[in-house]
Parts: sequence; structure tokens; C-alpha cells
Amino acid sequence: MNFLSKKVLDFQKKKLVSAEETLRKYIREMEKIENKDKPNEQENCKKMIKIWTENIEKIKKEIKKIESR
Repeated sequence: MNFLSKKVLDFQKKKLVSAEETLRKYIREMEKIENKDKPNEQENCKKMIKIWTENIEKIKKEIKKIESR
């Protein structure tokens, strides 16, 4: 693995950690508002959880692709 690939891999790993933290934040927020009657906020959290879950999967695929080189 060359220098540039290592740098890109490090960046992707940092991005993965950040995305996982963001996902956990939305999951905690969803847990807080589950008991409250705020359907708009719940729907927004569900959408954000779905988006961040998809982003994490994309980042993991990219990491695997870089590591396989």
C-alpha cells in the first residue's frame, strides 16, 4: 500500500468513527422523544438514522476496497 492509499484509508477510518458517533447521537435523541407525542421529530430522527446507517455502510465498503489493493 502506497503513502497516498494509507492517507486515504486513515481519512476513511476517521470519517467512519465520526459517522458512528453521529448515528449514536440520533439514536439517543430518538430514545428521548419516543415517549413524547412529537411525530415530526420522531420522523426526522428515523430519516437521519437511516441516512447515517447507509453512510456508514458506504464508508465500510470504501475501506474494504482500499484495503484490498
